[in-house]
Amino acid sequence: MLRRLFFTLAIATSVLALNGAAWADITILVPSSSEGDGLRAAAADYSKLKGTKVEIVQAPYANVFEQGANAGATKSGVFDIILMDDPWIPFFAENGHLEDMTAYFKSAGMEGPDSDFLSKSLAICRNPYNTGPYVCLPYVGNAQMFFYDAAKYKEAGVDAPKTWDDVLKAGKALTDSGGGRYFGYVFRGGQGNPVVADFMPIFWSYGGDLFNADRTKVTIDTPEGAAAMKTFMALRDISPKGVESYNANEVGTALAAGAAASSINWPNWVATFEDPSQSKMVGKISYSTIPAGTKPGSSEIGHWTMGIMAASKNKQEAFDFTVWATSAEQIKISATRGNPPVRTSVFTDPELTSQEKFRHYPVLMEAIQASTPRPRHPKWPEIENAFGIELSKAVAGTVKPEEALKNAQDAVSRITNIY
Repeated sequence: MLRRLFFTLAIATSVLALNGAAWADITILVPSSSEGDGLRAAAADYSKLKGTKVEIVQAPYANVFEQGANAGATKSGVFDIILMDDPWIPFFAENGHLEDMTAYFKSAGMEGPDSDFLSKSLAICRNPYNTGPYVCLPYVGNAQMFFYDAAKYKEAGVDAPKTWDDVLKAGKALTDSGGGRYFGYVFRGGQGNPVVADFMPIFWSYGGDLFNADRTKVTIDTPEGAAAMKTFMALRDISPKGVESYNANEVGTALAAGAAASSINWPNWVATFEDPSQSKMVGKISYSTIPAGTKPGSSEIGHWTMGIMAASKNKQEAFDFTVWATSAEQIKISATRGNPPVRTSVFTDPELTSQEKFRHYPVLMEAIQASTPRPRHPKWPEIENAFGIELSKAVAGTVKPEEALKNAQDAVSRITNIY
């Protein structure tokens, strides 16, 4: 099956090379979602400004990883730049698919990225995390926030949720009074990435993590994991039926329709919630950092980063474009197009922060700086999928929560060969 997949991808990327990349100076692989919107627009601007031919190849989330991995493994050179979700960085870097940017910075008379970038935004772009060379630059400043209807929460006796106990208190009261039409909480319970993304901030807030500090042991089936799972199941019980199949769209739609009072969510949804044509909740949703459990809350960081493919035949042009696209001026333009920023100067720009649609910027900047990266492991996509299958089963009620933790522990141990 895997061999057939890579064969199919090899054909696909060859077609791309013949039909698009062959005439381009730079070819960039991006997700066909809101995260890629800013870079697609920036590429068009760059082409007009510099006369450089920039080809954009779009693909769904999972296919960006697959196409990038195939191009790296075959050294095809079909892509010069890949816009990566940050947990993919160890896979691409440790398999030699990404170019070390050190020499390019030196050649440009730069020691590295400038200090206007948020420190957490830069940390994820180094491999190993925060210590190794830069193998990419941050472009889309995703980190989770807590979204809630402040008026509804106040009705339920909670002014501003600081802890998961606060969320459960308000959420249960609102669900009980909602008569099956309104719910205190909603989350993504779909297998793989969706449910893991919503579980990890809760896991961290109870002191849990997938591995111990020196990564010699898998630590899912632990007292901390059990405490996080207990809260997760309690949140399920105050969420709409069927959340075991929910992804981002279902969660966002429930909040925008005023059918749910709160959720963990990503900042790209703010534009939807503040758009009268898409939302009944314009101006009504409040934003905060992740609630605490037994430990301070921490967002899952989910930046999209620009890396130069090691097999690129246009590395200098790719570097020049990457530095230009991540400059303060361009990140501000990208922010106006809907991408959350990665620079302090943009987060604090009064021209932006004075606008209602950017009122969440102070919270988002705080969330990024208090965020935690997903485990930096080259097999993260496989780990996430296995973990997510078991979590989703627990949400669906087909296995007991404690059984899901044990099964996840066993599955991740097999994948990583860590016992």
